Amino acid sequence: MEFTWMIGAEAGAGSMVTGRTLAKVFARGGYHVVGYPEYPSLIRGGHNTYQIRMSDNKIHSPVKKNDVVVALNRNGIIFNRDSINKGGVLIYDSELDVADVKMPEGVSVFPVPLKQIVEQNGLDPRMANTITVGISLGLIDYPMDDFFHLLDKEFSRKSKEIVDLNIKAAKAGYEYVKKNFKGHFAIKFKPIKKDNKQIVIGGNEAFALGAVAGGVKLFAAYPMTPASSVLHYLAEKERDFNIVVKQTEDEIAAVEYAIGAAYAGVRAGTSTSGGGFSLMVESLGLSALSETPVVVFLAQRPGPSTCLPTWTEQGDLRFALHASQGEFLRAILAPGTVEEEFYLGAEAFNIADKYQIPVIVMSDKFLSESHFSTQRFEPGKVKIERGEIAAKLKTLKPMERFERYKLTRSGISPRVFPGTPNGMHVATSYEHREDSFSSENFEMRADMVDKRARKQKLLEKEIPLPKVYGKKDAPISIICWGSQMLPAVDALPMLEAKGIHANVIHFSYLYPLPKKIRAVLKSAKNTLIIENNSTAQFTGMLKEYLSFKPNVVALKYDGKQFFPEEVAKVVEEAKANKFRKKVVRVVDEGEYEYYNPAAYSEVR
Repeated sequence: MEFTWMIGAEAGAGSMVTGRTLAKVFARGGYHVVGYPEYPSLIRGGHNTYQIRMSDNKIHSPVKKNDVVVALNRNGIIFNRDSINKGGVLIYDSELDVADVKMPEGVSVFPVPLKQIVEQNGLDPRMANTITVGISLGLIDYPMDDFFHLLDKEFSRKSKEIVDLNIKAAKAGYEYVKKNFKGHFAIKFKPIKKDNKQIVIGGNEAFALGAVAGGVKLFAAYPMTPASSVLHYLAEKERDFNIVVKQTEDEIAAVEYAIGAAYAGVRAGTSTSGGGFSLMVESLGLSALSETPVVVFLAQRPGPSTCLPTWTEQGDLRFALHASQGEFLRAILAPGTVEEEFYLGAEAFNIADKYQIPVIVMSDKFLSESHFSTQRFEPGKVKIERGEIAAKLKTLKPMERFERYKLTRSGISPRVFPGTPNGMHVATSYEHREDSFSSENFEMRADMVDKRARKQKLLEKEIPLPKVYGKKDAPISIICWGSQMLPAVDALPMLEAKGIHANVIHFSYLYPLPKKIRAVLKSAKNTLIIENNSTAQFTGMLKEYLSFKPNVVALKYDGKQFFPEEVAKVVEEAKANKFRKKVVRVVDEGEYEYYNPAAYSEVR
């Protein structure tokens, strides 16, 4: 049982709120849900869509085709008509001038007089979105109770009158489709069960909650798409979580706030995208040399420069790996699901504290801004580990300082926080002796480099093996990292339907890459890696650190993530070619440009 719905409209018309609300309706009915937004870098104008995919089976990713498309303007028809499955339905405002628009074949076309329904029921024109939700639910015979409850939750802070009017709008849409839809639509749904434990959440919000569960007390950031909602969410919940949230004047200040707070003894982090991370890299080196922990959440988008601000890519991995001058250890994590965003978001602060290093958590626009149904997270499962923190110290002699950077076998030196008796030291960007005094002694310099590097052996012991989805002995393995696990896993049943057996090997710990991972990769037979960049960055890391080279590399870097259909296709073709074609390029072809609808003759 599966259903895919999309709404298309001009920016500012409320398509995102409408879509997310409907996603919550289905999640409350016990279904698995994925909500996927697409939009150009425009405050007004351009074209926005929000797709909901729901199923009674576990699903992870959006798909290319829709069963129902709701178009609130002419562009909503033109841009999305080719995405409708045969037997699907196109719903649009009958006020639109569409006489010259070619309608899709094999699709039921259902014009709805939204303006008339609004006027007849004494509604605000902005409630047209609510009417279309009522129409959509009526089309699949889905009960309205959960939607009414969500409307009450959403608008009760305004007034009961607004709640009642929205409920009236939804009922009007529901009744209209029941009376007037003459086409055939076979998909019907009822709630499976009432599931109040299931939530619908985006990747950024999941990371923010993970950071809080992990003990973060200061979060400083400057807004930058697609990382902005981490800051927005934490700022809104600042008092609820008893934390300090600071929107700084720029990204340099943001990371410096976080490092300074961590030095003072609290867990601290920041969030940004590639352009902001470019400004943070010098301070990342300060964190490394002063051995002050910091967590940076890096939500990727296409680059270089401004590029495509509201689309997605995995192009910053090598940048994160080598950011800042010199050589130093850092950890790089890349959650693949909202659950991993939460639990790895918390774990990032443990790693930063225990090893006194910067930790970079990498997401991307696709995972950061899409929404997924999941069971409520369990903060009680998060264990906070702060590492080597010295509390009771020996009395210092005159002119003596605490050995903050003591040369230990593990490479980890005990930390002290300001104000700790007998813990006096300095933390600067300069190389130093064990007692923290700046030093240009060559032997001491080499000893300090080696000391900081020794931490890696301990860290590697903690890093788990990559997860394998599907049968471990499958003849084909799809390798991926971060968010691309989502379409890869959803491609497996598509392949099974064609008699092709495969599994997915997913990396969420990207660096360091301990040698023990070789066993997992060595057991794979025919291997195909998918990456959302043009230079196969993680493929290069696997070769460099683990001497592993996959049979086929599939790359996509047009601004969209892989879809399950695309993953299934490249695997199918690789199998047919006996895995001889080494590099495959995947592109979304023939689609309209959301940024500039006026460029097309049918759009006006």
